[in-house]
Amino acid sequence: MSFRTFWVLVVAAALATGCRKDPVEPTQEPRVPVLPDVAFGYSELEYPDSWLSDPALQLFGSTQGITVTDAGATLGRVLFYDTELSSNREVSCATCHQQAHGFADPVVHSRGVTEVVTPRNSMGLSNFRYQRRLFWDQRVNGLLNQVLLPIQHPDELGMDLDSMVVRLAASSYYPGLFERAFGDSVPSASRVAEALSQFLMCFHSSASHYDAGLANGFAHFSESELLGKSVFFNGETRCNQCHMNRTFLSNQAFINGLETDYAVTGDAGIGDLTGQDDDDGRFKTVSLRNIGLTAPYMHDGRFATLREVVDFYSDNIQPHPYLDERLSETGAGPLGQDPYRLELTEAERVGLVDFLHTLSDTVMVDAWWLSDPF
Repeated sequence: MSFRTFWVLVVAAALATGCRKDPVEPTQEPRVPVLPDVAFGYSELEYPDSWLSDPALQLFGSTQGITVTDAGATLGRVLFYDTELSSNREVSCATCHQQAHGFADPVVHSRGVTEVVTPRNSMGLSNFRYQRRLFWDQRVNGLLNQVLLPIQHPDELGMDLDSMVVRLAASSYYPGLFERAFGDSVPSASRVAEALSQFLMCFHSSASHYDAGLANGFAHFSESELLGKSVFFNGETRCNQCHMNRTFLSNQAFINGLETDYAVTGDAGIGDLTGQDDDDGRFKTVSLRNIGLTAPYMHDGRFATLREVVDFYSDNIQPHPYLDERLSETGAGPLGQDPYRLELTEAERVGLVDFLHTLSDTVMVDAWWLSDPF
């Protein structure tokens, strides 16, 4: 073998070996957010005066120590929709919370970065000023304590927070967004939590067919919607005793009789956290705002339609030793009484479903300032 041939073979071998090096992180970002030259006025968003002056709502209302700024919420919007926050660069917060579906997920169980689906249905997002206990089992108090948990969850976004910060710092667009929001370009996990929380605090749902009805005496409601409204508020069904005031939610968690023994089915809700028998099957009472957009329903997504939900509460509540008294025959007194059987008429069932659809917001599900900027 000649000297020249020998070195040609050595170089070829070196090149081949070089091709087998471990892959490196891609340097070219596949997506860049398209944002307005002047930031949207998130800080100017406010609830209607009728909400702010309602004494009942003031008992629940809180900014949670979160001050919304235009630049902070803009950063939060980008973070909410950015797949760069997931380990495989394929999942974002918006994957499981879709604007067109009231920021819920239209499938029973969501899928993140792995093949493991979430054990509970992804609920809709809105009106965080009036709710502080979060997740179906209410295990977290406040947005600032909640927003980073799905990012870190191994089956959701699967992202280590230190790795997330490194990735954001290397981005072409995040340094400028952080500088405008916080005064310098340095990202951190706490700043990500702050920006996401600011954005989520702007998910106002207060502009629906129902809200228009409050202003005009429900003159535009159909006969069926009026019947459903009457059924909802008539006291006998007690719908508005669990879904109260203008938010149509409660900060209490109820046992609603889906099962006689929830723990046996594999999900006892708050009972899984406390181990207490009287918490077996106790879950967060979600808001009915946008409920017509957020199917499927219940913590496990067992009901595909609102009609199934109405039929359940009318006819099929299961006995439970700690069933909430509002779902019992008497509507008062001790827990665990026999469940009521409303046996609603067909017209009442249809009307109640029609009324629930009037709670769908006409602004937030189309608002560009809440939409995907990529």
